[in-house]
Amino acid sequence: MDRVRFGRALGYGARHAAKTLMQAADAATTSTPRRPGTAPERAAKPAAQTDRVAEKVVQTQRTVAATKKHAGKLGRSVWTPVARFSSVVWLQVTGLFFALIAMFLAQGAWKERAAWHLPLGSHAATKFYVLALAFAAFAYFSVSNFVRAYLRERK
Repeated sequence: MDRVRFGRALGYGARHAAKTLMQAADAATTSTPRRPGTAPERAAKPAAQTDRVAEKVVQTQRTVAATKKHAGKLGRSVWTPVARFSSVVWLQVTGLFFALIAMFLAQGAWKERAAWHLPLGSHAATKFYVLALAFAAFAYFSVSNFVRAYLRERK
């Protein structure tokens, strides 16, 4: 099928669908169907029918209110586990990064371990103590993040 024939067929289909849709919309918006040869008559609605309509309106309003209430609960019930899970994962990932940094600091301190016996004012001893202090801080951050993740996961 070439482009021209395909375009014509597609255009015809679109026009036909639009015409059918407009006829359906017109039929849905008319209040009473008209019969050929007769004039439209307005009949008075009985009181029972009016009461049924009012009852349906009230019931629909209650249904809408209940749906809104339950939709809010659904959002919370979906969001709460996702938020908890993502915060636990975030704590574990940052704890891992702190552990990696602590590992490299421990490696550097291990290389400088001979400076433990040198005087405190020497450059090598200062480097060792700074590395040991930084290792202790990052090890604490790592362990505390994993503990917080464990406690948050248990809630």
